[in-house]
Amino acid sequence: MSERGKTSALTFDNYSEFLAALQQKQHPFFAAAHRGLWGTVPENSLSAFQQCLDQRIYLIELDLQQTKDGNLIVMHDSTVDRMTSGKGKIAELTVSQIRSLTLKEKNGGRQAKLTDELVPTLREVLSLVKGKAMINADKAWLFREKLYGLLEELDAFDHVLWKSDEPVEKVRNFFHSKKKPLYYMHKVQDSSLNQLDELLSCVSPIAIEILFYSESDKVVSKPVMQQMRSQANVWSNSLDNAENAGHCDSVSRTDPDKGWGWLADKGFNIIQTDFPLEALQYMQQRKKDGS
Repeated sequence: MSERGKTSALTFDNYSEFLAALQQKQHPFFAAAHRGLWGTVPENSLSAFQQCLDQRIYLIELDLQQTKDGNLIVMHDSTVDRMTSGKGKIAELTVSQIRSLTLKEKNGGRQAKLTDELVPTLREVLSLVKGKAMINADKAWLFREKLYGLLEELDAFDHVLWKSDEPVEKVRNFFHSKKKPLYYMHKVQDSSLNQLDELLSCVSPIAIEILFYSESDKVVSKPVMQQMRSQANVWSNSLDNAENAGHCDSVSRTDPDKGWGWLADKGFNIIQTDFPLEALQYMQQRKKDGS
């Protein structure tokens, strides 16, 4: 594939182009990298995020945890056991203790080899991606005041996609209490559809993440999808075991029309995946073929 940012309308030459497209809410497809590109490096590591930058993946999902001494670090689990050379709950360890550990390769586990990489702090990640990418900070709502303060300090508001499934009124009140506008994604499923109109009118999220367990769920019905897609980008997780009614990465890698393709046909224009480069290549081919 030749220079991707110059040969396909699905890709971008720089972060400014990506951000403009996200704001316009009309772009047909964004690939979101789940915990970075970690096929050859540790998940949620600076190397995994740097590989996204190198490959022009502008949307990176990561996970936040808070240490005993109040620092935000990047790790999915509430313990360091799976991904590092140490053991213990993150909430019971200081950032210095955690930074004395090294990360395991790929997605870790008992048999995984150790690397020389350290657990990154959120401050480090924001410094890395500033001007280059946006992070979708999973669990960010739990640490919203601390996160807002850090973004204010680093002038990095354009680089974080907030997310929650909190009541719409609570979300609205938080955002209205802040001086800076924030990029926000709300999680919606059948049980919370009764708040959709209020969400769209009072919060106006830049994106909506949809959780669905069956193809017959109302949240993925044509009228509901059209309503959401007309006012927001619409995000699905194609991760295995995620809430996607089986339209997952494993299916997509053997029959992408039944995975990523099905999601795209439904109206999802952001897909979070462990294989963002494969998903992007598939979507480019679909576009070339006129699908």
